[in-house]
Amino acid sequence: MTHLLVWSLSPVGTVLNAGLLYVVLVAAGARWDRPLLWLIVAIFVAACAYFDVRAYVARKRAGLTAYEAGEAVMERMWGPAASKEEER
Repeated sequence: MTHLLVWSLSPVGTVLNAGLLYVVLVAAGARWDRPLLWLIVAIFVAACAYFDVRAYVARKRAGLTAYEAGEAVMERMWGPAASKEEER
């Protein structure tokens, strides 16, 4: 799960999510030649880029790798992982 989070919060994930947003909007009936469609996708990419840069700066300040930052996010969202003994 952490690997998926790391990829989705990366620039590669931003491009992939923007492409998927475009496909979904076109599949839902948006015309590809309308400027409003491209404006929506551009706003999405700009917002994601802003959050990507903020996350990168925060991660570098904390001295964490991308995977360590992903683990910290997962731990904050779901709590610490249960050990093998606690699962039994």
